[in-house]
Amino acid sequence: MVVVYFDTRPKRRREDLYDREEELAEFERSIRSGNPLTVITGIRRLGKTSLLVVGLNELAVPYVLVDFRGVNPNSRMDVYRRIESSVNTFLRENRDLWEELKKDLKNITGLRVLSFGVSFSWKDERTDLIALFRELEKYDVVLAFDEVQYLRGPVGSEFAGIIAHLYDYSDLRMVMTGSEVGLLHDYLGLDDPKAPLYGRYFHEISLHRFSPEQSREFLRIGFEQVGLTPSEELIDLAVERLDGIVGWLVLFGRKAMEKGLTKNLVDDVFEEAKALAMEEFENFLSKRPAARKRYVEIMRAVASGRRTWEEIKEHLEMKEGRSVADSVLARLLKALVDSSFLEKKREGRNVRYSIPDPILEECFKEK
Repeated sequence: MVVVYFDTRPKRRREDLYDREEELAEFERSIRSGNPLTVITGIRRLGKTSLLVVGLNELAVPYVLVDFRGVNPNSRMDVYRRIESSVNTFLRENRDLWEELKKDLKNITGLRVLSFGVSFSWKDERTDLIALFRELEKYDVVLAFDEVQYLRGPVGSEFAGIIAHLYDYSDLRMVMTGSEVGLLHDYLGLDDPKAPLYGRYFHEISLHRFSPEQSREFLRIGFEQVGLTPSEELIDLAVERLDGIVGWLVLFGRKAMEKGLTKNLVDDVFEEAKALAMEEFENFLSKRPAARKRYVEIMRAVASGRRTWEEIKEHLEMKEGRSVADSVLARLLKALVDSSFLEKKREGRNVRYSIPDPILEECFKEK
């Protein structure tokens, strides 16, 4: 049995990637046209990494892919180790380049050339990442940085400066992805003239959730691939509750493979997915302990249908029994939107907030 759609790992081949032909073609055009920076955005679990990897493999270009998920943004050591590991993966997968590369790599400050691979330094004599990436430029290597919004603070600014230099003075093609769309835009300096990357053009590809019919087809094909035949009622229930988030649809299919097509399958998946979604939100709260209760109450307000500024403010003030300054509420909402826990949309003259992930929304509905 070959598991394709319900494989929880990022996809690597075009035929394993369901119905992203338009986005894939857009990505390939951007890379082929020589855009210095291509950005893939979308909320969590929409398949950004899969699109990135499939696109690079389809183009058959050598690439270094650095995954910054969970990196400690205050640790240069952690950031440099991530890049070091990814460069060594690239060297293992492109052994034919090693003999040509290693001689020139020996001249890079802070870089130690091993019998096969390299070792970085991040203290006094830091590895010169610009020089390293410029060496890779000679071999038309694409640099890809997954979930780059995790790079914040001084180390993040330092790395953004490196990217800005490469943008201006090299022909390297670079790709970034981000689930926390607002934070990624902040990192790219969209509205901040002081940001290292401010003012530089990038081509943005936005992923959206599947439509109900796309979700049904995804599940039907996925189940066919693994030899299961669920009822249409079960598929419809899953589509209704998982609302086009491909990561949750994959989890549903995977659980069906493990436990069978039971009547409680959707509920079981929902409970597991809620635990995963809340773990991510708890990680967000752990960095903001002083405002924890307010963030939770805002999410509860939106989940219960209070979606305008005025309704959210009224809910928060009712819970606290005191006034909440507009500037404070603005900061709280911005943080939630930037981290993609909330979406902000204008409807006519009104601005309304919503929780884009149906699983997370369920976590905050008052029982």
